[in-house]
Amino acid sequence: MKAVINNIMIPIEKDQDQAIKNELMNKGIDLSDVVHIEYIKRSIDSRKKTQIKFLYNLELTLKKEIDLEGHKWLTKPKALQIKSRRPKNLAGPVGVIGSGPAGLFAALRLCEYGYKPIIFERGKKVEERDQSIDNFYANDDLDINSNIQFGEGGAGTYSDGKLNTRVKSEYITHVFETLVKLGAQKEIMWDYKPHIGTDILKLVTKNLRSKIIQMGGTFYFDTLVENVLIKDNKVMAVDTVSHGKKDRVEIEHLVLAIGHSARDTYRMLHKNGVFMENKPFAMGTRIEHPRAAIDKMQYGKFAGHKNLEAATYSMTYNNKAESRGVFSFCMCPGGVIVNAASEKNTSLVNGMSYSKRDGEFSNSAIAVGIKANEFGDHLFSGMEYQEKLEKDAYNSVGNYGGVSQRVVDFMKDKKSTSLPKSSYPMRMKSENLNEFFPDMIKKNMKSAFHQWKKMPDFISNEALLIGPETRTSAPVKITRNDAGESVSTKGLYPIGEGAGYAGGITSAAIDGLKIVDSIFAEEIR
Repeated sequence: MKAVINNIMIPIEKDQDQAIKNELMNKGIDLSDVVHIEYIKRSIDSRKKTQIKFLYNLELTLKKEIDLEGHKWLTKPKALQIKSRRPKNLAGPVGVIGSGPAGLFAALRLCEYGYKPIIFERGKKVEERDQSIDNFYANDDLDINSNIQFGEGGAGTYSDGKLNTRVKSEYITHVFETLVKLGAQKEIMWDYKPHIGTDILKLVTKNLRSKIIQMGGTFYFDTLVENVLIKDNKVMAVDTVSHGKKDRVEIEHLVLAIGHSARDTYRMLHKNGVFMENKPFAMGTRIEHPRAAIDKMQYGKFAGHKNLEAATYSMTYNNKAESRGVFSFCMCPGGVIVNAASEKNTSLVNGMSYSKRDGEFSNSAIAVGIKANEFGDHLFSGMEYQEKLEKDAYNSVGNYGGVSQRVVDFMKDKKSTSLPKSSYPMRMKSENLNEFFPDMIKKNMKSAFHQWKKMPDFISNEALLIGPETRTSAPVKITRNDAGESVSTKGLYPIGEGAGYAGGITSAAIDGLKIVDSIFAEEIR
């Protein structure tokens, strides 16, 4: 039988496996009856820097049945409530635009239901995408369709591979189990802040592609969908271009899994009458510290302990007068800052880390919340302001670099005379970011930093800002009905971050599964 025991607390300096067994014995559990111990959840309690502890929830497999009513420490495992479904077998060809987590998991689910999806990806396969990015860093030669934003795996492939999400869903365990089967670390099943890392994500993405192909899906890489043919408010076909060759593919059902950087696609869809609306988003900059400083801030004397990975943090500030938040986002412990441009003569940054998170620096976005119509009333006002900041950065640096400033100098409104060492692989130009950002961003960032200066390891002379970070989320939403179909266009199913319905790898994958289940399958009652 199986039983659950929660809140096992183990000091960081102890041998964790042995200490867990000791705790089980102290709670009256006979270890000779325990066949297997499985982690359900593992988190870190670092509120007291002198007494850092791991907190475990465990599932025990026992040799024999015991009376759980008579054992105060043990409970019955919660059964997952998974609905049974069967395919509707909708007629007509099914297309998927985009091979990020939303598109890939949607394509996989379609295959599981017996459909043969056609996946259109403007960028390259992930192994070829690496070459495009390396060439960009070495030669300032940007491939506008194969870069940090576009290509197999989506923008999330070149990130930290964080999987934590606030979404509550029956699909979460399925997503994690699928990732593990495809090569992700088994630890993601129980870590409280699970991550994969860009190096492992590339392997997982290739394996996911292979699985979809084995099940009948077809990929078209280097293939931009430049037009969706809509007649009588119904999807009819897509027009594509690949290596200069144009083609038209008849499609009756189109899963739209574009990323939040597909601005040309947004404009094309809007021109064709697909209904969209403004939504809130966020912009700001990256902040980078020596990893040792963040580890010390979070772990105190235990910084560098063998049982601890690079430390994470979560920073928030609330401007009540403006109903506006400032927050850290996409924190990359032991990671690097990357140039995330996807359009010629524009520049912006993002963060990335590898599975071991053992780099010299740690970084995070510091993002300021932007309201839906804050830059204007028309649909693309927010997107156009993103573009403006990216062009300003390029023009300021003179190439695909980053505008940079020490945090303490930003707070004093003065240009930095020197910049600290950084993980950023491209040129940094010292710039007074108070003059670069609009008032709503600079004033709120400055207020947040003044609140956070009580943490001297965070607000220090070694803390560096590199910007701009403009692509935290989509500034528009491709509105869909409760079933998941576009409110204006039959046969069009917007999903994921680019549609405005997700905010990370896990939530995007969940959204892809959920909408495919809603449109292409039905519950068995």
